[in-house]
Amino acid sequence: MQTIKSIFNNKIFRIPDYQRGYSWEKNNLDDFWQDLNNLQHKKVHYTGMISVEEVSEEEYMNWSDDKWIITGKGEKPYFIVDGQQRITTIIILIWVICQKMPEGSQINFSSKEEIINKYIFTENKQRQEKSYLFGYHRDNPSYEFLKREIFEQNDYSNNDIEETVYTNNLLNAKLYFIEKVKKMSLNDLEILFSKLTQQLKFDFKELEKELDIFIVFETMNNRGKPLSNLEKLKNRLIYLSTLLKDESIERKVDLRDKINESWKTIYKYLGLNKERKLDDDAFLQNHWIMYKRYDRREPEFYANDVFDRFFTSHNVLNGKEDYESIQRYIRSLTEGVKQWFLMNSPKHPQANEICQSKIVINWLMKLNQLGFKSFAPLIMGALVTEKDKDKTIKLLQLVESYIFLIFSVSFRRSNTGTYHFYAKASELYNSEIEIEDIIKDLELWIYGKQDYNGYYEISGFYSFLRDLFLRENGKGFYDWKFLRYFLYEYDIDIAKKNNLEYDSYDDLNSVQHIFPEKPLLLCWKKMEVQDFSYQEIKSITGSLGNFVLLRKNVHEQDCFIDKLSTYKNYNNAKNIIDLNEWNEKTILNRGLELLDFMEKRWNITIGSKEDKIKLLFLDFVES
Repeated sequence: MQTIKSIFNNKIFRIPDYQRGYSWEKNNLDDFWQDLNNLQHKKVHYTGMISVEEVSEEEYMNWSDDKWIITGKGEKPYFIVDGQQRITTIIILIWVICQKMPEGSQINFSSKEEIINKYIFTENKQRQEKSYLFGYHRDNPSYEFLKREIFEQNDYSNNDIEETVYTNNLLNAKLYFIEKVKKMSLNDLEILFSKLTQQLKFDFKELEKELDIFIVFETMNNRGKPLSNLEKLKNRLIYLSTLLKDESIERKVDLRDKINESWKTIYKYLGLNKERKLDDDAFLQNHWIMYKRYDRREPEFYANDVFDRFFTSHNVLNGKEDYESIQRYIRSLTEGVKQWFLMNSPKHPQANEICQSKIVINWLMKLNQLGFKSFAPLIMGALVTEKDKDKTIKLLQLVESYIFLIFSVSFRRSNTGTYHFYAKASELYNSEIEIEDIIKDLELWIYGKQDYNGYYEISGFYSFLRDLFLRENGKGFYDWKFLRYFLYEYDIDIAKKNNLEYDSYDDLNSVQHIFPEKPLLLCWKKMEVQDFSYQEIKSITGSLGNFVLLRKNVHEQDCFIDKLSTYKNYNNAKNIIDLNEWNEKTILNRGLELLDFMEKRWNITIGSKEDKIKLLFLDFVES
């Protein structure tokens, strides 16, 4: 068992390129900090295993920044195979402690400079050389970030820093510890430093050279916070690059470099939107459906495919997978992740650099509001392969219609069309069909044709709404999950017809009754409701025409006349502001207008006026 103080004697450590980046988040940092707080004086705490692999001379002789300290000072270089999260956390905290120390002070009889020289970096100032005692392999996007943003060293480098989910985690850890030590005295810092460097103990193990380090990595790193399949895939592909038959060392190194560059890009885009980090494996699964296939019989079919059926050592050694097939796959991942980011973050400024079409971005925004359902691989494939923007727009428009009409109006089963359109995604990507074929297919599935009924059916909407109205606490259309989306589309339509500006979907976030659900003020009680039953009143207040979409709540009990001054600022309420009163007849008329809009917007037929009145649940009202 060794302490950090002894581990950092005459050694330098690098996190290899096949490793994931720093994945600890606040809950992990909280646990770590609690362990430190609970650690009593002179007690030790077993912190886990650190497994390392000695770096070969062939490898470290290419380390231009570190060769001098290895060959000159005799420091021994190691790759960290297991334990990087804990060591990274400790080194960040040591740096934060150093920055908190007053100038000229010491802790444990060591100055700030001496601590930095032992744990962070050491310098040969005569030759302007600096070697970091802990860091990342140069091919890792966290390499520059750790030096410049965490250790605050410029090192005469003008290289761009790529931000990823992992670099963001590094910065968050630093900020977390800065906050924790902010009010600490020098004595407090000394106690904390002693715990870190002398009381935390590790099972430090140098792995035997005969072990296959890539297999060891996969096995060891499934402990603790599990690796995502995307993280494991990088390791697997780098491993396979070392096994390629009939390839020169240069070609193997070239493929390894390409894998590293690909993963830099992948993690850049998965973490680019700080407000909505994209899940590793959701991307990997959807990409595989687009790239290869979908199998509904296996929950983890894509992982089984990638690790057990395709990218295996057996397939590489017998030539089924080779340099070209691996390169083709990683190139596809790199192309796909940009479009995946665009699909999931169309409002992000970077989206405009990926896609120049504002119309495409606009339809992607709508699909974000609805959810992609089973169409994500198909859309990714279209964005990657289709050069004709008009065809892409038509596809997106029909996908939006499919999701809204089939799931949100007709209330078909949630897996309707899943297998079919997953299959179409790979067919489109692999040029087995054209985008026009899918457009025709979508039209058929939605609307049908003379001898075939499509999946749109208004009776499903009526049945769904009837249950909402009959439910004891049901509020009719108010409980329809997509009412906000529908009213927003109506708002946009009115704005475009009148050449008006319209608010963003995020701003218009409040669906509100016009006639209150429970009228309290006299101005509402004057409405002649005495002739209506309880259920009829419920139908009036919950009918489609009685709702508006606003930026913020207007008090529902306000009298109708008082609300009009607010409604004039909203496109979806433009046809209300000229009215003098609000009652069951105006609610019916507005509801009919909204259903007329639905027919035109989504190219459907709801039925006659009587059918629409029935759908509004107002067939007892005199029209």
